[in-house]
Amino acid sequence: MNKKKYRVKGYKHLDSKKSIEKVKDKIQNPQWVAKHGFYPFMHFEIKFQKYSRKEKRPKEKVRKIFYASHIDSFIYKYYGDNLNDHYNSIVDKMNINEVATAYRNNLSGKSNIDFAKEVIDFIKIQENAYIFVADFTNFFDTLDHRYLKEKIRYVLKKETLPDDYYNVFKNITKFSYFIKDTIEAELKTKYTESEIKDSYKYFTDEEFRAFKHKNIYKNSKSYGIPQGAGISSVCSNIYLLDFDEKIQKYTNEQNGLYRRYCDDLIIVIPIEGDTKNYNYKTHQKFVEDVRRQIPNLEIQPEKTGNYFYSNNKITDLEFKKEELDYLGFSFNGEEVRIREKSLFKYYTRTYRKIRIANRKSKEFGRKSYRRELYKNYSHLGKNKKGHGNFLSYVERAQKIFDEDSKTINLMEKQVKNHWKRINSRLEKPN
Repeated sequence: MNKKKYRVKGYKHLDSKKSIEKVKDKIQNPQWVAKHGFYPFMHFEIKFQKYSRKEKRPKEKVRKIFYASHIDSFIYKYYGDNLNDHYNSIVDKMNINEVATAYRNNLSGKSNIDFAKEVIDFIKIQENAYIFVADFTNFFDTLDHRYLKEKIRYVLKKETLPDDYYNVFKNITKFSYFIKDTIEAELKTKYTESEIKDSYKYFTDEEFRAFKHKNIYKNSKSYGIPQGAGISSVCSNIYLLDFDEKIQKYTNEQNGLYRRYCDDLIIVIPIEGDTKNYNYKTHQKFVEDVRRQIPNLEIQPEKTGNYFYSNNKITDLEFKKEELDYLGFSFNGEEVRIREKSLFKYYTRTYRKIRIANRKSKEFGRKSYRRELYKNYSHLGKNKKGHGNFLSYVERAQKIFDEDSKTINLMEKQVKNHWKRINSRLEKPN
């Protein structure tokens, strides 16, 4: 156990915050974990604007958030790490170690920037290529419990799950949860705001027992796990072992490349000769046939992309110019940029912070709230030790793509006017 990875989280839950030192012996004791009673998850939803490049406008998206109690989060992380080690061993033997690039504990030092560059560089060395990208629909919400259990047994090389693993598995599949807003509304009827703020957990043990009988929800379906728990991510990779093996074998036979980042996949198949009469549907059919063999695995039609690469251009299947979006970057065949969605999100947050700074400056009659604005959203904060911002990410992306570059990389150029934009919107206090 690397105790540095088990940080004390500041959120309020059904149990008190605790350091890993105080509970590590329990967590590493299979007999204790096998009998542990897991707390319900806390659940709420985040609504946010997501930029649609096709529609050229933001669209509202809802993300379901589930987070575990402090002790449970340590357990899920510990067992997630253990499963990750077993997974790494299995994929190495299956010759698919390079396929899954997300949620791995043996790829330290690499990020989505490195994985995007690998794929784009592979495309660039082809004379012509067919590119298929897809996204699984509601992936974590639809994982079939029986199939997942079978694959975990396979990874652990066990005929049945050990008691400790079974208890963890049971509570990540047949999980229970409270709705955060309901709890906070209940507390407001009993306590003052300062009393609620000062308490280190939501309920006393007695209050918890009374509250849970009428407000607890359970996942009674035979599918779905909560995204965000420390074990959920590796479960998603384990679930797709057979899918990854079959697609990898197929693309290798075509001298191609297959990579998957969580529920986003990309396949690149080199083309010999002309692209105009190329039978790309053979590849589509193979992917579809493999997908059908995995329970509850669905591909979002609206997020599926089919492209050709030829003459340093990315085109759609009708040979109209297009851009390939992959892991936060847009590639047109020659140039690589940060995707529009990420820039939209950065400037949306920046302008929101500027409005707050302007309002507070008027209220106090002097410049206010600018230090945080500059630290988090300008070049003044990108090299701060232990803290980076979006511009740090842009600088890192530019540096990585510029190494042995096969493309024209325009990341830093995209944000070169950020300082002018910020200052043009900052108002002078009265």
